[in-house]
Amino acid sequence: MNEYTITNNVMHGNSFAFPMANADFSTWRLNTDTGEYWVKFHFSSGKEIRLKVTEEELNDIVRQWTNVNINYNGDTNELEC
Repeated sequence: MNEYTITNNVMHGNSFAFPMANADFSTWRLNTDTGEYWVKFHFSSGKEIRLKVTEEELNDIVRQWTNVNINYNGDTNELEC
């Protein structure tokens, strides 16, 4: 079950909602024990939104946020366009 939904470029969760265009940048880290990713959206105010997602969800988030078909391939240092 997703911790989020994206509707009209607004990401919604149980305790947050933000226009994806308002995020300055995003970082993520693989939890090697579970295979899930911790994703953080960073904002100029210093606030962060954190999510726990699958690799498929990470690719979907990045695609919708950037409007570019980027496929994160699981490598810790590379994105494929």
